[in-house]
Amino acid sequence: MSSCHNKMSTTPTKKEVYDSEIQKRSEEELLEEETRNQQTIDIFIESDKNWC
Repeated sequence: MSSCHNKMSTTPTKKEVYDSEIQKRSEEELLEEETRNQQTIDIFIESDKNWC
């Protein structure tokens, strides 16, 4: 009985696996959004230069 319990505690539950997947995905999305934001800023800076 106790060996079964120990085995279960070392194996991640479905929820834990799911949570880590969400964490990973959201980190990737944040990076992508950061890149898009930087590109937008660059575009504004370039267009501002062109006005002068």
